[in-house]
Amino acid sequence: MSLLRLPLATPRFCLLCLSLVLGTAAWASDQPPPAALRSDSGRFVAANAEFTLLHEMGHLLIAELDLPVLGREEDAADQLGFISLFLSYGRQRDADFYAKLLDIADYWRLEWQRPKPDYEEVYAWASHGLDAQRFYNLACLIYGSDPDQLEWVPKVTGLPVERALYCDQEYTQVREALAWVERQHGRPPHEPLRHRIQVIYEPPSLRVEDGQRLLEQIRRSGEVEAIAARASQAYRLPRSLTLRLANCGAPDAWYNRNSGELVLCYERLAHFQMLAEQLPRLRQAASQSCETCSKP
Repeated sequence: MSLLRLPLATPRFCLLCLSLVLGTAAWASDQPPPAALRSDSGRFVAANAEFTLLHEMGHLLIAELDLPVLGREEDAADQLGFISLFLSYGRQRDADFYAKLLDIADYWRLEWQRPKPDYEEVYAWASHGLDAQRFYNLACLIYGSDPDQLEWVPKVTGLPVERALYCDQEYTQVREALAWVERQHGRPPHEPLRHRIQVIYEPPSLRVEDGQRLLEQIRRSGEVEAIAARASQAYRLPRSLTLRLANCGAPDAWYNRNSGELVLCYERLAHFQMLAEQLPRLRQAASQSCETCSKP
């Protein structure tokens, strides 16, 4: 895809969030659209499955294209995953689209708030960022993509003004980084497609709660095939690769550099479904915070 170099947006000093807009599909910049505060478990599972695949696709591109990474690779994969998802929707960015992005950020907020056994804890020395950091990083990228239209995002997410003021610059950095990758490694449309990413669905195990239903839901959406096709067509991949959905025994996902295989575990889809049960509480708290922000 062709990316344009965008000027930095003016930082926003007025970060307000008022009551929901009623009776219209559009929303004022300081008001969250109704869809953003609506709990939709199906949308939550689908959005986070897509982001997980794109995050691991970020690892795939870093490994296969030998991309330079300054900082932690996990942070770079989050950024590549976010901007790839964001730009894949072109201009179709309506209230439902931003609600989908909020679902992705809120996954990390729910993980942050969830009591965990020791073996699931993310520690400061780990290669991954803390759940809270990943939540705020994604909230910042969402807001920074269009601060004029998305003044409601800092209030709904709790993104502090000290960070929000520079989110437009963070978004522009990430967008320009992907533009550089496309210039260096993009496949021209006229060039033959030599290597592609093959999608394989293994049968879900009976151990995975609602595994067959989740598999049917994700296959029906066509998102897995679409992600594999976009990456295959957009970049000069040095070899053929595999995207596999499988049982793993844990709610995980990864990219294996040696085998050239990206794996998304059915258990992770079930984990998204479990966390979605906490969405009504989270969205109710966000709604209450918005009700008080317009009071003098």
